Amino acid sequence: MFDVARVAGNSMSPLLLDGDILLFRKRKQFAAGDIVVYQVTSELLVVKRVDEIKNGVINLISDNQWLESSLNLSGLSGDRVVGVVLASFSKRRNFKFQLH
Repeated sequence: MFDVARVAGNSMSPLLLDGDILLFRKRKQFAAGDIVVYQVTSELLVVKRVDEIKNGVINLISDNQWLESSLNLSGLSGDRVVGVVLASFSKRRNFKFQLH
């Protein structure tokens, strides 16, 4: 099953920009390097890159090294990964469609 989400913020810049539309696949299988949609709380989803996976515990990172995250993105449960980003659509880049 597929779903869409809109990027809010620039933590994944330069790859993903504020306002970009994401197409993601709802699945629980993912690998280091994948960009995932992660359920932080019942009201908060984030889009981050999987940095490391060990025994079902994951570490997530932002691509934008100039922004400091207010979230602890280490030692997270892999069960809270909602899906893996497959593609993005950016009107700020002349409506560019990009596969991930």
